[in-house]
Amino acid sequence: MADVLLKVGIEMKKGQSIFIEAPVEAQEFVSILVHQAYANEASEVFVLWLSDAVDRERALNGGIGDDPNLPIAKEYADNHAGYIRLMCPSFDTTSELSPEAANKLMTQKMLRRRLFREAGGGFTLTCIPTKEWADKVFSDIEDGKRLEELWKLVIDLMKCNEDDPVKLWRDYIDNTEKRKKQLDSKGYVKYRYHSGKTNLSLTPAGEARWFGGCNRYPDRVFIPNLPTEEIFSVPSKFSVEGHVESTLPLNYDGQIIEGIKLDFHEGKVVKASASKGEDVLLAILDTDEGSRYLGEFAIVDQKSRIASSGRILYTTLYDENASCHIALGTAAGQMPQNRDDELGINRSAVHVDFMIGSDDMTLEAERDNGECDQILVHGQWNTELFC
Repeated sequence: MADVLLKVGIEMKKGQSIFIEAPVEAQEFVSILVHQAYANEASEVFVLWLSDAVDRERALNGGIGDDPNLPIAKEYADNHAGYIRLMCPSFDTTSELSPEAANKLMTQKMLRRRLFREAGGGFTLTCIPTKEWADKVFSDIEDGKRLEELWKLVIDLMKCNEDDPVKLWRDYIDNTEKRKKQLDSKGYVKYRYHSGKTNLSLTPAGEARWFGGCNRYPDRVFIPNLPTEEIFSVPSKFSVEGHVESTLPLNYDGQIIEGIKLDFHEGKVVKASASKGEDVLLAILDTDEGSRYLGEFAIVDQKSRIASSGRILYTTLYDENASCHIALGTAAGQMPQNRDDELGINRSAVHVDFMIGSDDMTLEAERDNGECDQILVHGQWNTELFC
């Protein structure tokens, strides 16, 4: 698993420095990852240790100031360090942390990540099993077996129980590239998600194409999220119309949001509610002007390896690869810079994916001559049109 992160997650180069951002709970895996980085001839490996529990205590007892770790991250990003962010999903059971504080903590993490995304040294994210996460995912089995079962599941979803997982991920990149090229060649001008809970239409932003599977820089091809099953594009900011409802829980920095319902008009969320965590959802929407608009729409087959596991993982990194999803906030992918108004690209301090896919979802795409194709039927790729 460490080799997958290094060899296809960031496509590490000989002599490159590595910046690892990791929760203290992941220390055992981090030691393995650092060992493998040096074995692959990294010049330096820096670990920024984090703790969600400590961050929450800081927020409760004095507030959240400027991020003291941002200058350190910038120094490594400026030197084109590879960036590996490890996460251990947590589940805050306190009601004391305000939605505004939770949102600010998440925004700090995103700012560090953005530095490396723009620097060109490769970046990737993954989740490391802990007992807290295992207790949430496998609450239906005997306590003493939960962590072992979660590790088995994560290893399977990362393809690391196969003979050559690095080759499998490279094959995945090749296959995903073919599907993205097929979609880009169709010239679609409008997309419609439709299910029993969702009826949403949007147009792609100017010069938008399909992303996912991998990112490409001049000297490397890497996978930003591991595991991954999605491909995604960027909507035109003011084009989104209709209603969506979430189909899986959203874990937003330890706070669970369920039953999200959003109405869009001229791209903007004009009505919002949630059956759980509504105050957190509203705080996200009030982050800035762009947080009420979309920055991503994605396609995920309901037969994906993650969806087929039958488990809700309670972390977006995994659950967004089990379901079609959309994201509030800043535009995803490698879109042109400094032409946001011209191309209809949304920008925000946040980027929050939530899942809307289901077995009854259809995704329809329209060409400029009015002809339509069904990309998804019953939540699955229409294999008559797409490989």
